[in-house]
Amino acid sequence: MASISERESREIEAANASGTTPVVFVHGLWLLPSSWDRWADFFNQAGYAPLTPDWPDDPETVEAARANPDVLAKKTLKQIADHTALAQMGNANLNPWTESKVDTKNPERGPLLILDGEKDHTVPWAIANAAYKRQKRNPSVTEIKKMPNRGHSLTIDHGWQEVAQTALDFVKRFVPAKPS
Repeated sequence: MASISERESREIEAANASGTTPVVFVHGLWLLPSSWDRWADFFNQAGYAPLTPDWPDDPETVEAARANPDVLAKKTLKQIADHTALAQMGNANLNPWTESKVDTKNPERGPLLILDGEKDHTVPWAIANAAYKRQKRNPSVTEIKKMPNRGHSLTIDHGWQEVAQTALDFVKRFVPAKPS
């Protein structure tokens, strides 16, 4: 069963108290929730309530991660999947033979934007586009956008604002910052 850290509890309480629409940012391997700090601030300024969940045993700071890198190095997909359903969905999108399954036709799935870095060699266009093709069967909106001159770290590298603005523009089209 997943546990919620004190930091996550504070974020959830703040999101609930704000009365604004929550937006969840899930970090990738070898990163921390703080990797989304600039995005969280960007979406907060746009009127959304950002949430940046931890993974199991995430160190609280980059300094703590550097002091004990084994905490990050020994993560297993099972640990992550046990902690968050989002990881299970992500794995099912990338690995059709996994035990985790995604119901791509679930009518309750909201709008989905898949962002791909043109120069991403970790998750290249072929994989992102395959996920898009599976997800576009959903009755909800599914879009994919290739971000020019961006690699795998498109959310944290130079030019992250353009990527964040693309995501924010998509979110604004479907989900108001303040629920009606």
